Amino acid sequence: MRPAEVLPARNGARRDAVADALGSVRAEGLEPTAFGLGLLDAIAAGRLDEDLAVAQLVAAHGR
Repeated sequence: MRPAEVLPARNGARRDAVADALGSVRAEGLEPTAFGLGLLDAIAAGRLDEDLAVAQLVAAHGR
């Protein structure tokens, strides 16, 4: 995973965005895989940027 260069204040915004996205997915009756949850956790913590997370999902799922 490539570390994301984020400021601490941005980490709060990332955590909020991840929580909102996860809530939206769950409201639809869906649940991310453990792999997907791990990526979301890394994004929220600022350890992974969104573009790389998408690339990893595409690589893992062959799309």
